[in-house]
Amino acid sequence: MAFYLRPDQVPELQDLSKMEQRILLRGTFLKERAISTVFLLVIIVASVQFALNPLLQHFMPTLRNDSMVYAGILIAWLFILMNVRDIILMNMLRPKFAAKRAEATAQKVAALEGARQNEQQDGK
Repeated sequence: MAFYLRPDQVPELQDLSKMEQRILLRGTFLKERAISTVFLLVIIVASVQFALNPLLQHFMPTLRNDSMVYAGILIAWLFILMNVRDIILMNMLRPKFAAKRAEATAQKVAALEGARQNEQQDGK
């Protein structure tokens, strides 16, 4: 199974506008995003406590005293982990994206069939 880094590369998301991709990625599968957000929170706290702070203390002991630089590093770390989470979710939810697109296509076809049948009935 291929692993994609950008939504434009995912076959199930091609042919969609940027806004449609964003809605499908961020607004459709709320249960999965909520669960992944809890995991992300645990990973952030654990990685800052047990990885980032010890590394900063070892290589730059006075950096934590400068709160603005330290806050900038923490925010950058948060954004990196959020981006990684989104990439992982995008790849894990590919089958659901395909099913959602097939469902939307079926609804469009049903609407067109209904409109065509109405036109045929009105024409009689």
